[in-house]
Amino acid sequence: MEFETTTDTSRSGLASDPQGPSSLVVDWNATVRIEVLPPDSGTPGGIRLRTTYEKSAASIRSDTFDPAADETTEQYHRLEGKVVEFTLDAGGKVKYVSGIEGIVDSEKAAQSAREWIAQLSASAGAPPGGVSVGQTWSSEQPADSLPIAGLVWHTDSEYLRNEPCHPRNPDVPPVPGDADPAANSQPATDCAVILANLNLVRSKSVRDPTPPELQKNGVQSTGTWNGTAQSLLYVSLASGLVISVTQTGTEKMNVTLTSNRNTSMRYAGTISTRSQVALVPDATLVK
Repeated sequence: MEFETTTDTSRSGLASDPQGPSSLVVDWNATVRIEVLPPDSGTPGGIRLRTTYEKSAASIRSDTFDPAADETTEQYHRLEGKVVEFTLDAGGKVKYVSGIEGIVDSEKAAQSAREWIAQLSASAGAPPGGVSVGQTWSSEQPADSLPIAGLVWHTDSEYLRNEPCHPRNPDVPPVPGDADPAANSQPATDCAVILANLNLVRSKSVRDPTPPELQKNGVQSTGTWNGTAQSLLYVSLASGLVISVTQTGTEKMNVTLTSNRNTSMRYAGTISTRSQVALVPDATLVK
């Protein structure tokens, strides 16, 4: 997995920090092992997966000195060896997650991680019975981790074509035996190529734009949060597994948080993301 996040933001009010970095770039690279576990009897037709962070490293760049950079880099490194288990229902949606709380520092971050895991399911939101080349469909995923209520990620997907599964990533070391075609008995497979366009939209009118979690803490939120993204998925026609996902996206926000003590903080700026998640062969299984 490769993730690059560029954040250009400004803060004012109670938490104003004129010396803090306004532009921050985080590059994160990780290798995650996925294991299929015995099915959960409480989720008919579902599957259980265990993910283990085998490698995790990050680098951070900012336009000013960031005293928290070393601590943040170490947080990513501490992911190595951590285990997260989650259950998918028969429709491919994430129903249960365990282990995140031991990795991230807050429930809000845990919710963000659950949403990220949910986006990795190629079948979530797809029409029942499968899809064919040229078909389009739409789906929605609540954006519950944002400080503005009533927003959802609306996704319009299109099955573009079939073609050989993604070419080898030059940053991934070759698996022993790949250099010799005769040593690798697994034939090349075709993939379904699916293009997804995501837009952050308001699902319904809400009287109070403050999420319930902030309300419980005596905080009111006002402002706007917009976002767009585009994903390209390669899904194996033979196994149904997602072989690779690449995504680019941008979010723009201008939000003010006000406490019940009449103190406020304004958060405004842009977050740009670029990511690639690719399935690689297990070297231990190559004969």
